[in-house]
Amino acid sequence: MADSAIAGTSWVVQELGGAVTADPRPQLAFGEDGRVTGTTGVNRVMGRYKVADGTLAVLDAATTRMAGPPGAMEQEQRLLALLDAPRAFVVDGDRLELGDGETAALLVRRDGPPD
Repeated sequence: MADSAIAGTSWVVQELGGAVTADPRPQLAFGEDGRVTGTTGVNRVMGRYKVADGTLAVLDAATTRMAGPPGAMEQEQRLLALLDAPRAFVVDGDRLELGDGETAALLVRRDGPPD
């Protein structure tokens, strides 16, 4: 069972490592069933997630393999690196803070599933 603070929520990635994300912004949705889906801004991402002791882990993540502009691909790599290891997280209203330091991300709640 997924953690209720994240389960059933959708988010837009506003910042990665202190840098504001560029359009199209990455989006992530955490299903009630423990699945994560979304977009890196270029490619679709999917996998499973697990929450334990204030830590979010994305498991078995996979993406489509389309190429995009260099800046978008660099942003995608930063997002995938963030999801590559368990990270501490805090949900504060419409904000989700994930990780810390250079790997930190700020996500804001969005309505509906990822585009």
